[in-house]
Parts: sequence; structure tokens; C-alpha cells
Amino acid sequence: MPGFLLRTCLLLAVESGAAALLRDPGTPWIPVLLAVFVAGSAVPHGTDAEFAARFLVATTAVGVARVGATVWEGHGAVASAGLAVLLVLQTGALLRLSVGRRRRPARRRRR
Repeated sequence: MPGFLLRTCLLLAVESGAAALLRDPGTPWIPVLLAVFVAGSAVPHGTDAEFAARFLVATTAVGVARVGATVWEGHGAVASAGLAVLLVLQTGALLRLSVGRRRRPARRRRR
């Protein structure tokens, strides 16, 4: 469980930093969102996550950063609900990857 908490806190810190940067209209948004995507895909490192799981976490991280910037500017309840849905999806995916499947030790064959 500590790995899950560390991954979640790290990703939330990256997303909130990106949301703070994206509030300013002059900020180049492509490098910021690309950095969030790279951080989001690196967070599941150390788990048995495949491409699809890493892509899901990275894409939701970009969505959280973008919608978070919109909510931070004060654009209503719909954006807040969208942010909550994205955060729940991301947290569930990280929890599933961090806890994962426990592999059974290989059984020895009897001769």
C-alpha cells in the first residue's frame, strides 16, 4: 500500500503543478501536457503494468491537469464533476496496478 500512496501523491503533485502553469494564457501548453503524460506513464514503474495500463494512467493525468486548470479558473460544477470522475478513474487504475495480482510460486513437478 505505501507504493500506491507514493504513486498517487507524486502524480497529484505533477498534475497540480501543471494545472497551475496552465492557468496562465501565455503558457505553452504542449510541453506542459507532454511532461504530465511522461510522468503519468512513468508512475506505474515497478508494477507489472503493460502499455494499455500505462497509457490509461498517463491520459487521465493529462485530463486531470487540463480540467484542473479549467476548474481552478472557476468554470462551474460540470468541470468539477469531470475532474472528480477523472481522479476516481486514475486512483482506481493506480490502486489496481499497485496492488496487482499476486503471483503464486511455481509448483515443482514430481518425478
